[in-house]
Amino acid sequence: MNTDRHLLGTERVGRLLLRLSLPSVIGMLVMASYNIADSIFIGRGVGPIGLAAVMICFPIQFLGGALAIMAGVGGASVVSRSLGAGDTDRAQQAFGATAAFSLSVGLLVSSLSLFFLPSLLRLFGATESILPYAEDYLSVILFGVPFQMFAMAGNHMARSEGRARIAMTTMLISALLNIILDPLFIFGFGWGIKGAAVATVISQLVMFVWIFGYFYSGRSSLRFIRKNLFPKLALIREIAAIGSSEFIRMAAGSLSMVLINAALIRWGGELHVAVYGVINRGLSFFFMPMMGVAQGFQPILGYNYGAGRLERARSAIRLAMVAATVLSLVGFLTAQVFPAQIFAIFTRDAKLIAEGTRAMRIITSMFFVIGFQIVGSAMFQALGKARPAFILSLCRQVLLLIPFVLTLPPLLGSTDGVWLAFPLADALSCMVTFFFFRRELRYHLIAGPEIA
Repeated sequence: MNTDRHLLGTERVGRLLLRLSLPSVIGMLVMASYNIADSIFIGRGVGPIGLAAVMICFPIQFLGGALAIMAGVGGASVVSRSLGAGDTDRAQQAFGATAAFSLSVGLLVSSLSLFFLPSLLRLFGATESILPYAEDYLSVILFGVPFQMFAMAGNHMARSEGRARIAMTTMLISALLNIILDPLFIFGFGWGIKGAAVATVISQLVMFVWIFGYFYSGRSSLRFIRKNLFPKLALIREIAAIGSSEFIRMAAGSLSMVLINAALIRWGGELHVAVYGVINRGLSFFFMPMMGVAQGFQPILGYNYGAGRLERARSAIRLAMVAATVLSLVGFLTAQVFPAQIFAIFTRDAKLIAEGTRAMRIITSMFFVIGFQIVGSAMFQALGKARPAFILSLCRQVLLLIPFVLTLPPLLGSTDGVWLAFPLADALSCMVTFFFFRRELRYHLIAGPEIA
């Protein structure tokens, strides 16, 4: 770890950014492929109604992921700081608390959701024709929620002790298995949308076994200690407080999906929910690498800014901005030039492809600014500027997108209001990011931090 910290201040910034970003980018692409594979096989095996059902269920899955990441981010922070301070007992306590929290909350979420399943799905926008498919899918998926939450939190624990490759392998194993099992259960066994859910749960179970085995086998410095699995409330509060910003951001994303689905049902129909489902999954293939670049760039910026090496800090910002902007430009051009071809991967339905082609071009008309927004928000997190980081993390998806989704469709009387909400939110969010970014660059990254 000392060598890694030394390299943050000495290795050429471009090479360092590539070395730190590449594992994150690969991991993010694996995560994206997980959902994309499900949607492709469901779209071709079940049809648009299956895609709509999965999109209705996705906010519930997303909320479980938000709770897992809250525990993982908060627990990893306590673990890494404790290990750095030589306090291994506290690190073990934090690991036990995170493991217990993720499993117990996963069981709670799964049980409550199963008990209220039809009402929950109707609340999230399921129509009478979507409901049977959504019930078939989610009633199975919920059994995998505790496994998924533990694995996601466990990946953060592995990263906290410098084992990023373990976390990447966890996701890779699960994604590849899901891609293999999906066609077997959907087409081979003829289970349809329920087959996709079974494939996902098996993949999550294998992911759980893999990461559990890593900690249980002794390869990790963290151990399962019985007394630590019954953590003190103060430690749980600390973990939750640290991870709360990530939870709020993801929970707000879940809420925005529910509102978008509801608006699409009201002003369009089930076909439009399926359209949004394909676009949401397809664009994740471009979103995720940008987030990987942001994750790789943060330690470089934070270290060099804190050390007063401002030229290296500025160089890291420039390179990360360029890399993320290139990725967002590639996503923009792909979505604008090949929307029909993208939809044809997921479905053979001509109406879905036609409406999806039009919607994708509208939604992605400002996609080329997304990279700047993601890196801008990550910059403030790396610098420890909590207020602008929090504002920017919520700006696009919550402060702007949700109000536009609520107001534009009634004004325009069609789903065009939903589709237009995305580029408008992107454009205004870019302006807000630029305002904070320019002010930070002018008053701090030129003058620099005060060095005692």
